[in-house]
Amino acid sequence: MHIYFLAAILWVVGMVSNAVLGQTKTQEEVMAQIDLGVSYLSEKQHTRSIEELISASEVATQNNWHTQAFNATLNIGTNYFLMLDYGEAFQYYLQAYEIALAHLGPKQEMLVFNNVAVLYTKDNDEVKAQESFKKAYNIAKQLNEREQIGAYGINLALLGNKMGALDLADAYIEEALPLLKDSPNILLLGKIARAENLLLREQYSDAEKLALALLPHIEDLSLLKERITIDDRINVLLILAEVYEKQLQFEQALMYTHQARAAQKEIEGRSAIYNRLALLHSKLNDHSKAMSYKDSVVMATDSLYALKNDALFKSEKVKFQIQEYQHELAKNNIVLQRERQFLYSAIGVIILCMGFLIWMYKNNSLKHQQRKKIVELELEKEKREYLLMEKQHREKEALKLLEKERLKEELELKNRELTTRALYLSGKNDLIEEIVKSLSSHKQIATNKDIKKQINELKKHLKKDTQWDSFFVQFEEVNQGFLDKIRSQHPNLTPGDIRFITFLYMNLSYKEIASLLNITPHSCRKRKERIYKKMNIQSKLSLHTYLSGI
Repeated sequence: MHIYFLAAILWVVGMVSNAVLGQTKTQEEVMAQIDLGVSYLSEKQHTRSIEELISASEVATQNNWHTQAFNATLNIGTNYFLMLDYGEAFQYYLQAYEIALAHLGPKQEMLVFNNVAVLYTKDNDEVKAQESFKKAYNIAKQLNEREQIGAYGINLALLGNKMGALDLADAYIEEALPLLKDSPNILLLGKIARAENLLLREQYSDAEKLALALLPHIEDLSLLKERITIDDRINVLLILAEVYEKQLQFEQALMYTHQARAAQKEIEGRSAIYNRLALLHSKLNDHSKAMSYKDSVVMATDSLYALKNDALFKSEKVKFQIQEYQHELAKNNIVLQRERQFLYSAIGVIILCMGFLIWMYKNNSLKHQQRKKIVELELEKEKREYLLMEKQHREKEALKLLEKERLKEELELKNRELTTRALYLSGKNDLIEEIVKSLSSHKQIATNKDIKKQINELKKHLKKDTQWDSFFVQFEEVNQGFLDKIRSQHPNLTPGDIRFITFLYMNLSYKEIASLLNITPHSCRKRKERIYKKMNIQSKLSLHTYLSGI
């Protein structure tokens, strides 16, 4: 009963623990949430993206999952960057940088420096942008990240072109291009930077040649799949327009400028193109079109301001919505914290109850063990008594066995003595026979009546040797009942058969038996076969084995 109750309590504790754990996200779920936020970011659904990323960031921060916290924070900053709220973007980039410094490493610092440099570029702070790009570039060199070294080198080259540091920009380009063989999109950007550098150096022919060679590659769909942007094509077109303008080929310059205008969808980029179109038309003395494009510059500038104001308004709306979302998250966290406190309290009470029940169980178990110990001691006592009796019985059996072995050895000893005596008698008779035979064959003795008379006496002695009778008397005394059993079980046996069986029982050989009975060994085998049939013994059983069992 106690065991089943404890199992039920443990099941309840497990359910409570699972309830608490079920309210927290796993690391894989947080990573999936960050991926979802990035997906919304690519679709420009900034509100939904920031909501997912903030939720993932909070869970990652609570659980000290620093890589996930860094990725979520960095992508929140990118959302605000795309919404043109550069100040808010900078704040999140700074938070990501602090996470990288405290818990991660230079690779994450490098990413932050690059993003911050882009912010400074948008804010036209070229010095700060150069510093940040240079930090990212130096970290890439420390890590020996070839592609990153090339990419940040191209960024520094483009910035150098813009700042007029043409030799420095050219050095970065020379270093970067060999590192970007496996990155065609960045390699193409490097070549654009070189074309721009040649233009600024007034090497118009080389700049024209390189830009014209790049233009078909940018329009190649296979490279567009490598994320070559429209901006790259516009930059090449504007480089060609400026090259032809510098060479006073205004019609060619107008053609490439109009192509750039057709490709440019962003108002911010249109202003510079409208300015160039106005300048080119004024050089061609087409002042009406020049004024028209000047008006377009003003309109584009106004539209740009309106767009920025609208973007900032949308950013503020997103901030408000995100604040509301964070407020809801905070309230949910408070509710979750209270639920956890309640669950932890419940677990504490359950643990106390379990402790009390375990104490009761152990107390009862101890009493049960004591009773069990008493029973075991009693059983042990009975067992010892039983073992003692069994030992005594075994000792008695052993004594009986020893006595039986002793009697058996005595029997064997007496049988050996009988065998020895029988062999002695057989030898004695053989000796007498040989003497009689030797004397009978001697001619002088054969004519001597006295000696012949003595030889006849010896022959009578062989026929009337009473020692054999005493031998069988002794055999009966040693093997009591053996001859009686043979006679009773096999009444058809003759006295000669019984005597032969006696010799077989004593394990005498055919030769020895033949000597005792004055017959040949072959006659012994024949006689044994006849006796075997007379006694009707099973064919699988030998005669000696049968006799030993009587």
